[in-house]
Amino acid sequence: MFRSIQWKLVSIYILLILLAMEVVGVYLVQSIEKYHVNKLSDDLDIKAQLMSDLVKRYLYPIPSEQGIDDLIKLGQQAGTEINYIVILDETASIITSNDETKFQKGVKLLTPEITQATFGSEAMDIREDPRSKIRYMYLAYPVKNGSRVVGIIYLISSMEDIYKTISNTKAILFIATLLALLVTGILGYALSKTITGPIQEVTRNAALMAQGNFDRKIQVRSNDEIGKLTGMFNFLTTRLKETMEEISDEKEKMEAILTNMADGVIALNSRGEVIHINPAARQMLSLDKDPTGENFEPALKELFKINLEEFLGEDCRAREVLVKKGEAVLKSIIAPLKRESRVIGLILVLQDITRQFSLENMRKEFVANVSHELRTPLTTIKSYAETLLDGAMDEPSIARQFMSVVYNEAERMTRLVNDLLELSRLDNKETRWDKKPISPSGILKDVISKMLVNIKKKNLALETDILQHSPDIFADRDKIEQVFQNILSNAIKYTPEGGKIFIRLDSIEDRVRIIFGDTGIGIPKEDLPRLFERFYRVDKTRSRELGGTGLGLSIAKEIVEAHDGIITIDSELGHGTQVTILLPAVADSKVSNM
Repeated sequence: MFRSIQWKLVSIYILLILLAMEVVGVYLVQSIEKYHVNKLSDDLDIKAQLMSDLVKRYLYPIPSEQGIDDLIKLGQQAGTEINYIVILDETASIITSNDETKFQKGVKLLTPEITQATFGSEAMDIREDPRSKIRYMYLAYPVKNGSRVVGIIYLISSMEDIYKTISNTKAILFIATLLALLVTGILGYALSKTITGPIQEVTRNAALMAQGNFDRKIQVRSNDEIGKLTGMFNFLTTRLKETMEEISDEKEKMEAILTNMADGVIALNSRGEVIHINPAARQMLSLDKDPTGENFEPALKELFKINLEEFLGEDCRAREVLVKKGEAVLKSIIAPLKRESRVIGLILVLQDITRQFSLENMRKEFVANVSHELRTPLTTIKSYAETLLDGAMDEPSIARQFMSVVYNEAERMTRLVNDLLELSRLDNKETRWDKKPISPSGILKDVISKMLVNIKKKNLALETDILQHSPDIFADRDKIEQVFQNILSNAIKYTPEGGKIFIRLDSIEDRVRIIFGDTGIGIPKEDLPRLFERFYRVDKTRSRELGGTGLGLSIAKEIVEAHDGIITIDSELGHGTQVTILLPAVADSKVSNM
């Protein structure tokens, strides 16, 4: 409680009044005491002087006790404040007194003041009676005849009334002090309240501001410094609310950007602890929980091959590091996080370049495959042409055989170039589609009819299960026929004689499903994910012998996807292959009877 300004002010006011009253009280008591002591001393001195002339008549030349006794009675009547009057001779022996039980005649009375008076000097002392505990003023006045001391007047007066007066004065001062302190406390509290009240209100509102409440306003009650402080606080609240809203908006924007961006972002402090990580980074690094606050330095050394202490040096530069995380390839840009000229941490930006890396490898492999596919027929053509030029043309049978080989190789190159041109048009969206509702069962029957000769030539069994009233599909007839023909052709090529091919067409929900199956040589599981890659062959030698370019399945996949369809391949080595095509059916299409 006493830590507050309000109580400090009240305490200071009370202490000031208390100090002032104490100083005034001490000065007043001392002044009153001094006044009464001096007054009593002067009174005793005057009385002693008056009595001195009278006493001297009875002591010199011959002492007369009777006259002195009358004089003592007269002195008591003249000064009621005198308690004891004692007359002594020059040897300090008691001649008479107003209290013979206490001061017996003939007894020498030696006190410091009487001793001093025997030498002719007036002496005074104040001391407390050990029995009654009452203070008395003692005055020893020498009675002289010329320079000779003929007697001593010893006056004793009680100071009890003086100290009672002083005690009463102290009591009055104490009561006055209490009243002054009470009044001061009340007025001080009221005054301090006018000062601390607005400050307390400002403090309460500041606490609410710290909790995020910026809508509170303080009423301005005056135009003084406190009022100006209150007005400035209200202005500060408004500006702070606007600033916090702007900061909150910017923070939400940044959080939204960091949360939804495809690149991963990790921020580290100078101790290597994670201070921020976005979901993309957690996914790229396969982190199950949020590592915020954890030490990331071991991961820096293991994954990124970076020493944090060296990187936080003065000459640190942004670096680019390629990281392999399982099958993923990550490109990491690591840059220093600076505040002014001091490095306070690191920023890691992660980009998943697995697809780009794979595409780059596929591009290189594609170029190599195209080069290889073109080089083989070109080499054959060149060698046969050279042989013909060297004289083989003169022999008709050999020349015809060589020209047949040159023609076949040229035909093979033509198919390859045509397939490449078609893939290029599909990739660049340059293919012109003639899409319209058509019956898939009709297309499939036409393809089977065209390929039936090749099927019988290899003595293959054909089994079909084609839905007669199948829904129409919205497609380009020639392109879909090309897909069906390519897949059936592969089934015929890779199925040994005596094998079986089965074809099924049915409807599933809003899609038409076409299945091509065979009992051929099958495909190893490790090769299945790459079957739709360009120029990819499971058995390259056998594929070339059968006349394939390695682009048929790639073209089929592009055509099916261009029709919003799906093509999948399931196979097992030595147990045949099954190709499934799903194409969207035309809504409310009329069934066909083809």
